[in-house]
Amino acid sequence: MPIMSPRHLAAALLLPGLIVTSASAYEIVQIPTDRGNVALYLPSDAAPESALPLVVSLHGYTGNANEHENYFKLRNQVDDKQFLLCVPNGLMNPQGDRFWYGTDVCCDFSFQRPDDSGYLRELIETIMVDQLVDPLSIHVVGHSNGGFMSYRMACDNADLVASIASLAGATFANPSACSPSEPVHVLQIHGTADDVIDYDGSCFGPFCYPGALQSVLTWSNYNQCTGDLQSKESLDLVGGIAGAETSRSLVEKSCSENGVCELWSINGGNHGPSFNGNFARELVDWLLGHRKPDPNECIADLNQDGTIDGVDLGLMLAAWSSIQDCQGEACIADLNADLRVDGSDLGIFLSGWGNDCP
Repeated sequence: MPIMSPRHLAAALLLPGLIVTSASAYEIVQIPTDRGNVALYLPSDAAPESALPLVVSLHGYTGNANEHENYFKLRNQVDDKQFLLCVPNGLMNPQGDRFWYGTDVCCDFSFQRPDDSGYLRELIETIMVDQLVDPLSIHVVGHSNGGFMSYRMACDNADLVASIASLAGATFANPSACSPSEPVHVLQIHGTADDVIDYDGSCFGPFCYPGALQSVLTWSNYNQCTGDLQSKESLDLVGGIAGAETSRSLVEKSCSENGVCELWSINGGNHGPSFNGNFARELVDWLLGHRKPDPNECIADLNQDGTIDGVDLGLMLAAWSSIQDCQGEACIADLNADLRVDGSDLGIFLSGWGNDCP
């Protein structure tokens, strides 16, 4: 086994029973949980001080972590894109099938009602303790039942999750069943010929789920979007279907910060499309490109006109004080909250110079 980096050595010391294996393009850490070990893929060459994005990838009903990752193959992007990849298992029902309690539709068919949302949040928080995770870049993706579960994670843990991607899943049919605390980027990927989870929505007995487009529009409402769907360049993601078969449309105009909603419609695609090498790369690029906003990015927009410029600098200089007497409106320029406006605040201000703010 190669010598572990300080990042991996620290993780091994912090996690009792942790097992590390090596591979040509990534390393695997097994995280002990009360549901068994969970695989975490790490870049082989990440700098020890680098805070990395985290992607949690969820299998479908009756599937498992290994089968799912062999399908999505996101691990092949870990080194190139520099992120952490976690692939957990759902619980087993009495029939021996693994599942996630995603929405009321899918797929707790035995009514066991496990707190999968709480379990996955705790798993993410454990990883954040033992690895250097970028807290603004945590993402959940899933296939089918895992897609339904990704929507529940966005509903329940919007403070933690930056973006989700659902392949052949759906959000809650009743919009009031979900109350996200803040916006979440959402990507819905769905085959138009899916005969398991219908592209246009359907029902399992009395339990119904919305179609792919409706799932996106529901989340655009949560994210307070008012813009129309805009078409983008199509993608070639599936082998066996000629050309760029996946059409893209998204709502991004007039959304709350961090609220883009996008639909990739795989024309002629079924429930488990045979993806080509583009899929994992495009999916990871989308996830990592949709972070939570940095709360300090626009802190220097003192007049809140959407730009950090000379007007804001003038306000800062007018409030300048080297003693701790910041009072009233002048405190708007006290960017580090030390009750004075001085060189430290100016440094923070200049780091944001020229930023366009929502």
